[in-house]
Amino acid sequence: MDLTAHLTRMATDSGASLVGVAPVERFDGAPQGHHPRNLLPGARSVLTFGMRILDRVMDWPALLPESACYPPEIRVEALRLMLYKKSGYDIINDHLSSLALRLATHLEDLGYPSLFFPTTNTGLPEYLMSYPGLFSQRHAAVRAGLGEFGLNNVVVTAQYGPRIRWNSVLTTAPLTPSPPLAVKTCEGLGCQQCVKKCPVGALRSLPDAAEDRIWLLPAARTDWDACRKSQATSDCMGRCLRVCPAGRSPDRGLTGQSA
Repeated sequence: MDLTAHLTRMATDSGASLVGVAPVERFDGAPQGHHPRNLLPGARSVLTFGMRILDRVMDWPALLPESACYPPEIRVEALRLMLYKKSGYDIINDHLSSLALRLATHLEDLGYPSLFFPTTNTGLPEYLMSYPGLFSQRHAAVRAGLGEFGLNNVVVTAQYGPRIRWNSVLTTAPLTPSPPLAVKTCEGLGCQQCVKKCPVGALRSLPDAAEDRIWLLPAARTDWDACRKSQATSDCMGRCLRVCPAGRSPDRGLTGQSA
């Protein structure tokens, strides 16, 4: 049995849009305590998979412009909480966590110790929210060749731009690595739509972000406190994903509206 192909089929059959594998050596240089082998002794591979966000869900601020049920003063708040946060965030994250559990359990049943983490730190006590996650799903996706870091500080893929969420399984199984990314997927400093349209200026490109290189490390910094506060009070939730031109398909109808 080709274990890598088998796990990839399991993931895609369960709804994963993209799947890739990174050998743990690609994580050399990770912060102390966050390398896969710090978390799982004997780890050899990181299996990363993503699930895209529906395009119409991404366009949530443009929905229901004239609604008898939701007057203008609560329309945006209703769409943000009842549609985007649920269909574009919570449900996808829950599904990714369930898929990670299924894959990790299957690998352990085959004799390969494995480990996964929740997709986000959401729901933790406030004093923990300022700390990084135990494992970076963004770095794992980039090291699996599925995309590169964009100026919006998330992973930008060729197929879906940044409109995709991630999870990973760390495992001792010797899986077949995916090839590293060969072509840039973020349009970079000549675009900067995510930076320009952030309502609170939470995104800042780094001066050493070379335009002609694939960004395997973050090319920007995010003021996460400003970002979280803005998301809770305006229609900007997901805006830096929505306005990104990468991976946009006219056939799927994504408009990329910013308001």
